[in-house]
Amino acid sequence: RYNYRLNPTPEQAEKLTEFASYARGVWNLLLSENIRRYEYDKTFLFYHDMAALIKDLKPFEEFAWVKAFDAAAAQQVARDLDTALKNACGKGRLQHFPKHKVSYKKKKQHNDSFRCVNNANCIRIENGTISLPKIGKVPIKLHRKLVSDIKTVTVQYKHGRWQCSITQQVKCAAPKQQLHTVAGFDINSQQTVVGSNGYVANNPKHLKQSKDKLSQLQRQLARRTKGSHRWQKTKHRINTLHGKIARQRLDFAHKTSRQITNESDICVFEDLNVKGMQQFNGSMIGDNVMGMITSLVKYKTELAGNIYYEIGRYEKSTGVCVECDQHHVLSLDQRSFTCTGCGICQSRDVSAAMTIARKGELGIIADGLVA
Repeated sequence: RYNYRLNPTPEQAEKLTEFASYARGVWNLLLSENIRRYEYDKTFLFYHDMAALIKDLKPFEEFAWVKAFDAAAAQQVARDLDTALKNACGKGRLQHFPKHKVSYKKKKQHNDSFRCVNNANCIRIENGTISLPKIGKVPIKLHRKLVSDIKTVTVQYKHGRWQCSITQQVKCAAPKQQLHTVAGFDINSQQTVVGSNGYVANNPKHLKQSKDKLSQLQRQLARRTKGSHRWQKTKHRINTLHGKIARQRLDFAHKTSRQITNESDICVFEDLNVKGMQQFNGSMIGDNVMGMITSLVKYKTELAGNIYYEIGRYEKSTGVCVECDQHHVLSLDQRSFTCTGCGICQSRDVSAAMTIARKGELGIIADGLVA
């Protein structure tokens, strides 16, 4: 997935906004029909039924907006709703039942999106523009080259800017025949990542760096009349600042995950319950990009032909002596401890990373991932 910034003309921006609202309208329409069907006979409409319903609605005059929308993009909305219904109603119940999408005019923040499919090479990048179905050639900031043919393009207005996310088919490198290095990585609140190989990535705390400016803008917003021009302007500035913080976090996560992947053939992490940790200190966990780093390392190792492995969520790693395997109970403010068994003083984070590496190596051998 490759993300690029779009620079549409005012007419194209208005067209993109219309298409995003059409996608939201198709979602709400299909979801309402599913709710009505379930109340009637306890059944749901799934992808093929929803795609047929979209086709049947096009001849009606009141649904002319469905005909004006890209047909492939409308089918992608049906696929997304089909996945959401199956996740909500399946045995696993991975998520809650889908909800209706609210207009950006009500939530005061336009972040609608739609996804186009490259059927018959209808999406092309030529001369600094990207061709989108029923929209035309939109200027794109192509800061990196594409590696293969385009599969889908998701267009979204986020943090005051139009951007597109392009998916492509990428071949992974062949698995390495010889793996030389194994490293365990402990993710904590003080340092983002501490590795058993000596690698340390300190938490830059991008939200904390921008907190004074963010607090100033939020106080300005509180003094404005809600819905006024100045209120909208201040709201846009807050949204832009949040976008800057999000991009800083993503940049830090990409650089950290790339360095971890390049230095180790086998990367071992903990299976952290990030969502549960956010209930206690959400801003700190979010500013530490814990879950983002592990997901980025996972796909980068697969592309490089390395091995990514996670030890169990309930495997103890903190407070375990690296010499005698003695377990200790530590509070959050104890960054080092002295082993009661062998008397060695050691860092809490380094010992946890070395314990993760040792348990990960044993788990990889037990699972037969390496010979």
